[in-house]
Amino acid sequence: MVSTTLDAPLESVVKSHNSYSVNHETSLTLDSTNAFEGPEKLLEVWFAPDPVNLPPSMSPTGMKIVPRKIWESMLDLVHCKVLSVIGTDEMDAYLLSESSMFIFPHKIILKTCGTTTLLNGLSRLLSIAQDLCGYPSGLQPWHVFYSRKNFMFPDRQLHPHRSWKDEVCILDSHFNNGSAYMVGRMNSDHHWYLYTAKQDGVPMGLKDNFTVSPYVAEGRFEDQTLEILMTGLDEKKAVKFYSDREVPETVSDVGSSSSSEELDPGHVGGAEVTAKCGFDKLFPFSRIDSFSFSPCGYSANGVTEKTHNYFTVHVTPEPDFSYASFESNVPTSVSGRQPLEVVSYVVNIFEPAHFSVTMFETRGTTNSFAKARLADLPPSEIPGYTRSDRIVYELDEYDLVFLAFEKNK
Repeated sequence: MVSTTLDAPLESVVKSHNSYSVNHETSLTLDSTNAFEGPEKLLEVWFAPDPVNLPPSMSPTGMKIVPRKIWESMLDLVHCKVLSVIGTDEMDAYLLSESSMFIFPHKIILKTCGTTTLLNGLSRLLSIAQDLCGYPSGLQPWHVFYSRKNFMFPDRQLHPHRSWKDEVCILDSHFNNGSAYMVGRMNSDHHWYLYTAKQDGVPMGLKDNFTVSPYVAEGRFEDQTLEILMTGLDEKKAVKFYSDREVPETVSDVGSSSSSEELDPGHVGGAEVTAKCGFDKLFPFSRIDSFSFSPCGYSANGVTEKTHNYFTVHVTPEPDFSYASFESNVPTSVSGRQPLEVVSYVVNIFEPAHFSVTMFETRGTTNSFAKARLADLPPSEIPGYTRSDRIVYELDEYDLVFLAFEKNK
């Protein structure tokens, strides 16, 4: 692993549960005129099953102890910038110039679109976990997931994202026992790639004071994530994701306040779009940080208080390559909504020509719904759509359900 060079003092970014900060320099001058590729690369690295069972060598706040400047140095390798951050006791939710990042004590989720080079930041991420957070040297992360939809313009991607084979090679160079999958029809608009890896043991010298996830065998580990990927957005629905504001060349051109919490036009516009679409009513207990891009585009992060639950939305509405994504780990017990209700709600906002649904869920999860309520859906359960694909996988302790839908003509 490459050693991490600190360019900022080691200070915790763990603040009060209502902390919020805005990067005005990037937010005010960000121009998304040349954005074209909506489908994201999604990396999820777990260093422990939950915040309570971190390795003894890590601080109680785990990955949240890392200063924002260090994360920004990693994001420079990925080619994206921080727009704003919501800080809670449970997580830090970063809204990025290209999608989102979530930092928990025990895991990190990084989701980036466009021509970002997400996997170029992987070595740095693992070094940060080891050198700054105390993750044991030589110990593979507890779980790793990397996934993406098929790209619309794969020839415009940068290495190593030009091909799935190259991405798998990079991942295999960091993790043992990795497994790579292509899910769905190769000749359809919605096939999906997935890579998984898991911890393969404890290095010698750690066995006396570190046990790998002992309570997983007791059935107490629970995790579930719902993702909806949509293409061919209805043009009337997509109108609300355009902005007519002009982008200044520098922050000084608009006389920005130095207050880190004062909102700029992008964030103000984002809040307006959030209300107009109804995302503020999807999970009523969430705090939402959103941004309206110029000339078009939209991103939002939502977090629930006192839990490790989130949702994130990203939209590129251009007619020739329109795309929207929604991801959430908010369970029914928190939201009061069944997964089918969430899918229907989100799909109604965009009315896409095609969309896919993926559901990851640990086997034996309380109020389990992956197989019972999604895998067994009748083909026409979602009004106006017909299911064109249904695939169910068993992956270690997880169940994976993949569904694809087409709009009725």
